[in-house]
Amino acid sequence: MSAPPGNTDVNQDPPPPTPGTTRRRGPNWLPAEEAQLAISWVNASEQPEFAANQTSETFYRKVKEDFNLHSRVHYRNWEQIRTRWGPLNTSTLKFAAIYNAIERVPPSGSGPDDWLKAAHLAYQSQNKGVAFNSVPAWQNVRHVSKWRQDGGPDRFSQTFENMSETIEDQSTTDGSVTASGITSSDSQGSLPRPIGQKAAKRRRIEGYKDDEILSAASEFSALARDRLAFIGEGNIIAKEANALAKEQLKIEEKKQVIEEQHRQSEVQINDLKMLRETVDDLEDEESKNVLRMIQKKIKNKWLST
Repeated sequence: MSAPPGNTDVNQDPPPPTPGTTRRRGPNWLPAEEAQLAISWVNASEQPEFAANQTSETFYRKVKEDFNLHSRVHYRNWEQIRTRWGPLNTSTLKFAAIYNAIERVPPSGSGPDDWLKAAHLAYQSQNKGVAFNSVPAWQNVRHVSKWRQDGGPDRFSQTFENMSETIEDQSTTDGSVTASGITSSDSQGSLPRPIGQKAAKRRRIEGYKDDEILSAASEFSALARDRLAFIGEGNIIAKEANALAKEQLKIEEKKQVIEEQHRQSEVQINDLKMLRETVDDLEDEESKNVLRMIQKKIKNKWLST
């Protein structure tokens, strides 16, 4: 007889696959999960031990704990967290660089909604038609210093307030965090993390990627401003077209009034002609009676007006 099964921790990562088997792919990430992942990453990077000599696995396990504490959609292990954060981090950084460049030098008469549209167009143009679909995640980190390379002030200092599936508040971190999520912060009293050979190489690669992002952002921010100016000119043309349409409508209304007056005149002329007819010109009595009835109706019509 087999022993009864023991208690299982639902938050424990599944064991690694045995040789010869493949790991089952997790469910697709939802926008709400990406938004929570961004918050959890910042929360983990704000911890005092963030700058200590810890491994990538240690850091992302902390991100996993915070993520699964607040997300009620799908459980994610630390490897899934790390795998998804890589491209999400890159895309939000790239989009933030484009948006910040537009926000710093906005076209005349434009607002935040126009800047957001222009940033989407520039991002899609830069990425071979691929749209930016992680707006909720970007909104949660857009004011964090890492995503504001222009040196703008952080707008929030409190820790993120999380909800089950709805993410409302945004916050920032005082520490400067890099794309890898394991680099040192600027928190007071923290010790710099020793840099190994692989880590140094990874940082050089990531620094190069960030430089590419900022360079491309500057290039496409000019394109975005031109497109916003074109949109403004289009709005002016649309207003002028609306004014012309209103004038044309007035002309059509006047035309209809004139046509109605003309029709009434023709009716009056025909009625007068009919009243001038005499029954003596008709031969049969039936036709005479019809003429008398028509003339009577015409008289009654004009007498009643």
